[in-house]
Amino acid sequence: MAYDENGNIVPNPIPASVVLGEAVSQHPVLTSLKEQIANLEKQLEDVTRVKDYSQRIATERGNKLFTMENTLRSVLEQLFSEESISENAAQYIAEACEIELTKTVSVSGTISFSGTLEVSIFQDIENIEYHANTNDLSVSFYGETLENLDYSVEDVEVD
Repeated sequence: MAYDENGNIVPNPIPASVVLGEAVSQHPVLTSLKEQIANLEKQLEDVTRVKDYSQRIATERGNKLFTMENTLRSVLEQLFSEESISENAAQYIAEACEIELTKTVSVSGTISFSGTLEVSIFQDIENIEYHANTNDLSVSFYGETLENLDYSVEDVEVD
């Protein structure tokens, strides 16, 4: 028993969860919501499983296609080098299969320059400063411009 501020006896309050506990947990709306949550969780698991399977299949197919393209490219290159197939026939097959018959090669070379310039007679030419501007530098072979052009300046002589 409990007493109020005036000293009167009042019954202890019973928490609603004790009184309604089982009734609340068995309420049709709550039961329906719990079922919906369980269904959504199952659907999420199913979607995740399908997504993972689809990604695995797509990766496997992509790898297989990549291997097939490389194999076809190699076979066509070999047949052409053995003169068993013409370039036109190889190109026709490659176009039908939507693959490029190209390869990447590395090219290196040396670019040298010379010129004259006027400097003060009082300037120390042993410590002359220079700058190589390669912004407009381009190199091409067989009509194709080199990509990722590296350069280095190795030696600059002043006479």
